[in-house]
Amino acid sequence: MIREIKNSFIIFTFVLLVIIFGGNTVLAQDSLNLDISAISISPLTFELTANPGETVKNKIKIYNPSNQPVFINMEVEDFTAVGETGSVVVQESDDETYSLARWVNLSPTEFTLSPNERKIVDFTINIPADGEPGGHYGSILASVSPPEVSGGSGIAQKVGALVLLSVAGEVNEKLIVKEFDAGKFYEKTPVDFLLRFENLGSVHARPRGFISITNMLGKKEIDIAFAQKNVLPNSIRKIDVRWDPPLAIGKYTATLVANYGVTNSPLSAVTSFWVFPWKMALVILVILIVVIIILVRSRKRLRLAFKVLLKGDRTINKE
Repeated sequence: MIREIKNSFIIFTFVLLVIIFGGNTVLAQDSLNLDISAISISPLTFELTANPGETVKNKIKIYNPSNQPVFINMEVEDFTAVGETGSVVVQESDDETYSLARWVNLSPTEFTLSPNERKIVDFTINIPADGEPGGHYGSILASVSPPEVSGGSGIAQKVGALVLLSVAGEVNEKLIVKEFDAGKFYEKTPVDFLLRFENLGSVHARPRGFISITNMLGKKEIDIAFAQKNVLPNSIRKIDVRWDPPLAIGKYTATLVANYGVTNSPLSAVTSFWVFPWKMALVILVILIVVIIILVRSRKRLRLAFKVLLKGDRTINKE
């Protein structure tokens, strides 16, 4: 009876999660490899620029690496950032400020791919003359399902490519360093930096730069370049940076040197931390204390030994 109740609860929880999250497709800003063996899509990301009133044309490739035919349905949805690790959620958006889907046309929109067959899908972005300057974001999705079998159909899967469009005009580029921290104390390396950028502007930004590390004497140890990642408007992007030298002891200062945007606007931040192997130092200190105690207790014998060594033993010489 208890096992039946437990199984029913698990099934109910699974169904509830499907209902809550089933309408959205979560992808990654910089890598859309969803491990769907039935299809592959390339390229995974388009970063485009255009003027209001222009038409932008491009192509996307769909490939079926499987040994069975699959039916493909193409569609376009808007996306927004979710979390701080670069993931986005694909869904219909009511906010037209950053919407792109309404401007995109695809051809063809439905087709069947035979095993090992490739297909090129054309997409056209028609930007209105009054199109709002700034960033507009959408995803070109390929819904995949096998042909109908026994009067039914398989479960559809989706794989997509992201399109990041910058419309020229009076845009607001504003990126700030939300957080730059390495902790305060490390017993040993590696040292992990937490770097978080927040985009307060109206267009996506890709910060670029490095972290410069100096020791307590002011000598530069190393410059570490951080990964360049897109930060979407109204979102925060976390970038992890690691410093792993073979030996580090003392206080260090880390300085962030970066810029972003078409005007190369500067960004900077400073943090400091200590690296000190206190366990090893404690062992060495204990050994020194023991040695000092032994030397103090045996100082008379040592003094006599040095005296004999330097002056000799007169009693023995007389005999």
